[in-house]
Amino acid sequence: MEQNKIDYFNINLNFKNLIFLLNQIIKGKSYMRATHNLFLKKKINVKSPIANIGSGKKNEYMKFICEDETLVKNYDFFNLGKNVKKIDLEKRFILKKKFKSIILFNVLEHIYNKEQLIKSINKSLKKGGKLELFVPFMFRYHDDPKDYQRVTHTYLRKFLKENGFKTRITLIATGQANVILEILYKYLKFSIIKYPFAILFILLNYIFKFFSKDFINYYCGIHCSCIKIK
Repeated sequence: MEQNKIDYFNINLNFKNLIFLLNQIIKGKSYMRATHNLFLKKKINVKSPIANIGSGKKNEYMKFICEDETLVKNYDFFNLGKNVKKIDLEKRFILKKKFKSIILFNVLEHIYNKEQLIKSINKSLKKGGKLELFVPFMFRYHDDPKDYQRVTHTYLRKFLKENGFKTRITLIATGQANVILEILYKYLKFSIIKYPFAILFILLNYIFKFFSKDFINYYCGIHCSCIKIK
């Protein structure tokens, strides 16, 4: 895993990807979320017990990461039922059982004391354990329960290194046209309209990639694959 390498992941125009995108649109997913779910399906595979921090009631993304749902332990701010353990993510904690893998998706932006959270996650991981982290970047303000900030990939690399992780960064839904599409999706109410818009803007994104000198500076979200080194 190269510490300074930055990848990016987009939905390409091939049959399997477009069918996957259509299914995600029908389920009401944003373009960013659809792209990230495809990334998880292709790139992440966990076969050991895994802690899902900030899981919420629904976490469809877990089926792309771990085929055996019995391996997943869910934790959240709120009391969401017997399958989700309530935990205060703003305060220091150590999970009773140390895990080889921890998931932290769409959570960091809702945490004010984020350094304390990452330190707690570090202590809850086994040596050499993995943290898969995702944060939105080009995204609307949304309380859950609060929404504090957006961070860049540059910030995350330094922040995670300072807290004991070696990190591989992937920018999700990269390029000017993808960012515009993510914003437009909020206002396109019907799936039948969203799908042709998606194909059009994916095509436009190829053009932007060819002509733009700062293509990689525009992205919808950031995925960090981290290994605990200390």
